[in-house]
Amino acid sequence: MDVLEEEETVAVTEKRSFPVRKLGLALLVLVVLVAGAFFAWQYKAKSDVRAAGDAALATARSYAVTVTTYDFQNLDRNFADVLDGATGEFKDQYTGASGSLRQLIQEAKATARGTVVESGLKSATVDRAEVLLFVDQSVTNAATKDPRVDRNRVLMTLEHHDSRWLVSSLQLL
Repeated sequence: MDVLEEEETVAVTEKRSFPVRKLGLALLVLVVLVAGAFFAWQYKAKSDVRAAGDAALATARSYAVTVTTYDFQNLDRNFADVLDGATGEFKDQYTGASGSLRQLIQEAKATARGTVVESGLKSATVDRAEVLLFVDQSVTNAATKDPRVDRNRVLMTLEHHDSRWLVSSLQLL
């Protein structure tokens, strides 16, 4: 092989390797971009779930006070507030029980005040959450002069509807 053929071979090889290098570099950049987008999406998804869980927990704490606080002289407002924060099965159950509950509270001239002692998020997605709450309820009525404290443990399920968290299930544990 003479010098001219050798130079032509080197030139052809360099011409071929240059596009291969460009292609390799382009693929590497593409892989880095796709990986970056994937990790950014994962971070955003986790951040969204974390924010949803925080909002659901705050709603559950507030709602626990709403559902455990009432006054026999103000039941229409108390019941309306409970129903406003309810949905689904729990709303149906509360609506069905409210007539007999109203009668019992009025006959006993009962009042109650709920206080959330502690709470924690059991699970959360962007549209559903479960919250465990420890709620003390101080109850007074016409038959007793000293308040009775009920220590309730509650598992609350919330669903996100129309930019609001609503309670779909409430279980006493």
